[in-house]
Amino acid sequence: MFAHAMLGYGLLQALLLLRLLPWIRQQPFAPSYWALTFGATTLAAVPLDMMERGTTGAVASIAPYLFVAANIVVALIAFATLRLMLQGRLLPKAAT
Repeated sequence: MFAHAMLGYGLLQALLLLRLLPWIRQQPFAPSYWALTFGATTLAAVPLDMMERGTTGAVASIAPYLFVAANIVVALIAFATLRLMLQGRLLPKAAT
């Protein structure tokens, strides 16, 4: 029951983050955006672990959507990081 409560809390946090998405998109991309991937991948992995242990119902219904969403988040951040790297703006310039 506690694990289900924690999953619900994780979903609440994800919905709050979605609500802040317009504000987040106004900020310039930085490598610190990788911090978002931990929560996204955890939110995708937990329902899969629960299903492996026999949980059905709503958890099983949302698991594929959370998995796809987490992969999209990680891919977008990876592409944005690659773009910064190719532009030479990923790391600060060395002091001379």
